[in-house]
Amino acid sequence: MRVLIVEDDPMVMRLNVEYLNRIDGMRLVAQCEDVAAALEVLAQEAVDLVLLDVYLRSRSGLEVLRWLRRHAAPDIQVILITAASEADTVRSAHALGVCDYLVKPFSFARFQQALALARRGRQQLESLEGEVSQQQLDQLFGSHMAVSGAAGTVSDGRLPKGVTAASLALVAGAIQALPRAEDSFTSEALLSATGMSRVTIRKYLRHLAACGMLSEAFHYGQIGRPSFTYQVIDRQALARQCRLP
Repeated sequence: MRVLIVEDDPMVMRLNVEYLNRIDGMRLVAQCEDVAAALEVLAQEAVDLVLLDVYLRSRSGLEVLRWLRRHAAPDIQVILITAASEADTVRSAHALGVCDYLVKPFSFARFQQALALARRGRQQLESLEGEVSQQQLDQLFGSHMAVSGAAGTVSDGRLPKGVTAASLALVAGAIQALPRAEDSFTSEALLSATGMSRVTIRKYLRHLAACGMLSEAFHYGQIGRPSFTYQVIDRQALARQCRLP
């Protein structure tokens, strides 16, 4: 999917780009800091999905939504990623047809789920031909209710590509062995127990966060790169990962 990000906070913009780069099949078309720049991109570039903030300097991101509706661009999906949670804003966004609404701060798992829903909805629309069955309509208009595998899991128990049961059990066991008194941990805390590289451990931590077993938080260091910390939020589910099938 071709994605436009509209965000005026540099830190949140970097996070959105970093999260987007972690999801296969997503291509960043442009990054815009204000409404005028976003409208210029939309008028000139092919875009499938807009990640849109509401508070954009002196103008509202809802202007972008209204522009899309006036210009009959139903194929362009919009996910609001914003600090705006007022009832009036939510009602306006719903009436203008946003496909999802994320309130800052948000987790990677929720971000990933929102993009998975948007991609699935687009694929379902593109696959429609001739008379549409009730089953297809239910899948299309009920897709926001529950998406099996939307956050990186697969309904039949298979693991994502590049994730093995043995390594997952090793990482989960290392997390379980950490002192309970520690409020959070980083990938570095698992290096000695797993013998894996930081990159490999991060892959497994992202998977566990996407499955809802860990929460993921971030902050930016002095060099501008995000640093991630994790907390266990479902210890029973995590314990099940320690048992090899």
